[in-house]
Amino acid sequence: GARVAVLDVASHHGTGPQQIFYERDDVVFVSLHADPARAYPYVTGWADETGAGRGRGANCNLPLAPGAGDDEVLAALARALEAVERSGAEVLVVSLGLDMFEGDPIADLAVTADGFRRSGALVRQIELPTVVLQEGGYATDALGTNAVAWLRGLRDG
Repeated sequence: GARVAVLDVASHHGTGPQQIFYERDDVVFVSLHADPARAYPYVTGWADETGAGRGRGANCNLPLAPGAGDDEVLAALARALEAVERSGAEVLVVSLGLDMFEGDPIADLAVTADGFRRSGALVRQIELPTVVLQEGGYATDALGTNAVAWLRGLRDG
């Protein structure tokens, strides 16, 4: 089957996918999220968690500093996408957490609607068939705006 990459961009680390794929080499898992030194789930999402056994090197965590905004998140996303490209993945699944938004009531990142658009555009550049699954996001009045911005970036570049 096709090699799959799971890209988790959210305020909170993707604990489930990491645990499921940690010892596998057919799925690469890359996550950018708030640093677990200060953010839930506190126990996973560290940069030194790179996989085990056959999965060694197929797991990549990119913790973000408090208040990380568009430029910091886009720089981390560029590094994440480099890991996806190195993996030889043929299909990309994006777990999109809109809780990275600057107005989110339970997170401390600062991505703007334009940052979401730019993020989608950056993902488009790797030209992989992509499935996007919306996850967190608790600034409910801004969810639609932010989701549309990210998807328009992915569609239009």
